[in-house]
Amino acid sequence: MKNLRLTLGVAAIAIGSFAAFSFAPTKVDSKVTTQIRYLNNDGSMGGVYDPALHPCEGAAPLCAQEYNIETQQPTGNNKKFGVRQ
Repeated sequence: MKNLRLTLGVAAIAIGSFAAFSFAPTKVDSKVTTQIRYLNNDGSMGGVYDPALHPCEGAAPLCAQEYNIETQQPTGNNKKFGVRQ
């Protein structure tokens, strides 16, 4: 009877450990898919937006915006207006 309790106890610990790790959170993919970029004169995606070196000053035209890096298409978010200095 003592061996049966010991076996059941070990089995319970093993099953509990397995269950705990089965439902543990997985590593989140931290791959960057969007980035704010300057606009080229032809409206295409330009270099990476760096407001410390080249701020967009003024009210118009569109200077920089967020792009999807994989498709190289604008997302329509984070628009920066002004003229690149």
